[in-house]
Amino acid sequence: MTTTRSFCVEFMSRSVAKSILGAALVLLAARGVAADDVPYWRGQGHHGIYTEQGTRSTWPEGGPAQQWKTPGVGAGYSSPVVVGRRVYVTGYKERDGQRVEMLCCLDRDTGAVLWQSDYGQAWSKDYPGSRSTPTFSKGEIFAISGSGEVAKLDAASGALLWKVNAKQLYKGVNGGWGSAESPLVDDRAVYFTAGGSQTTMVALNRLDGSALWQSRSFNDKASYVSPTEIIHNGQRQIVGATTNMLFGIKPESGELAWSCNFGQILDGGRTIKRYDIIANSIVYRDGRLLLSNGYGHGTAMFKLNDDASAVETLWTNQDLSSQHHGFVWLGDVIYGASHNRKWTCVDAATGRTLFSERVPQLGQAQVIAVDGRLLVYDSERGNVILAKAETGALAEICRFVIRDGEQQHWCHPVVAGGVLYLRRGDVAMAYDLK
Repeated sequence: MTTTRSFCVEFMSRSVAKSILGAALVLLAARGVAADDVPYWRGQGHHGIYTEQGTRSTWPEGGPAQQWKTPGVGAGYSSPVVVGRRVYVTGYKERDGQRVEMLCCLDRDTGAVLWQSDYGQAWSKDYPGSRSTPTFSKGEIFAISGSGEVAKLDAASGALLWKVNAKQLYKGVNGGWGSAESPLVDDRAVYFTAGGSQTTMVALNRLDGSALWQSRSFNDKASYVSPTEIIHNGQRQIVGATTNMLFGIKPESGELAWSCNFGQILDGGRTIKRYDIIANSIVYRDGRLLLSNGYGHGTAMFKLNDDASAVETLWTNQDLSSQHHGFVWLGDVIYGASHNRKWTCVDAATGRTLFSERVPQLGQAQVIAVDGRLLVYDSERGNVILAKAETGALAEICRFVIRDGEQQHWCHPVVAGGVLYLRRGDVAMAYDLK
């Protein structure tokens, strides 16, 4: 890696962050949150790019100072959301012989529990625990239980305002790990990917949970993909995915704008078992849509036509195959930890693999970007790694280990106001990055 290349990557990374920040400020203001809040899954557009500035370029031995840790938030894998002086995180507990899913509200400065409220039935089979990261919008919190119930709660008090068993009502069908998407919410509706023979996606009135529309069915299982709101040449759409289908829906009517069978495109005639699992949100940028699917299926880049009525495939790549750990698209490079535990860098313009090799003490990992650098949370060992955004072997700067809590290290890190927020199982924690 030359100094010039490193500078260019850093410059482009910060340019992308600034453009994302501009778009984020508009949407955040419209939804009643401040610029340093993170009200939904992986931040603006689910990019996993956090627009913090002035965070430390290295950490002291042992890692950044822990501001607080709070046990008792309930078992789970979801990420926190941070709004105002509060942190919200979902979890589950056993109560009266039943596994219930709950929302826990914490004080942002101290980690003190302000309230806890039940909102649904937790997933009780493999890997029990909350899956869905909640969404904050205009003083209200929306969550989806592992059993497919969509709920709205008051963000100040935790009062349950309504709940709809959307999976049951719309005869939804998903894979073997329950409902895991995070709710997409706008001023009018909450959107839920039901899957199955009756519909693909439904829009629920955010006022009372009543049905606004049901989209047509692909007769395909729901995946674990959180839908993404995009605006392309003035056309607003919801982009999502089922087990095999990538699609865009018009949010006013539920009309299908376009779709393609990404499963067939990724597998391209290969003899490979197609698992009913895709968990990474679709990332939109400059008319392009980036999708990555684990289990060896790979990554694909699609391009929307001018009126957002169709997509074409730009490229596919089998080296980057992200299971549920996310990736970041910084400048012209996509960074991620593949399902085969190789650290992988892909050229976003061509799909060419720039690097794909195993890195010592790094397996599958959640990847985000902060202040032009990469933050990588190893899902197998609990290492939190700060690295330069360079093409090639992971350019590690420093690391520390998460030892608090139990269960897998599957939370996607969140950075807000210079603080890193994580959860591992029943414990939430915060670290000072400045």
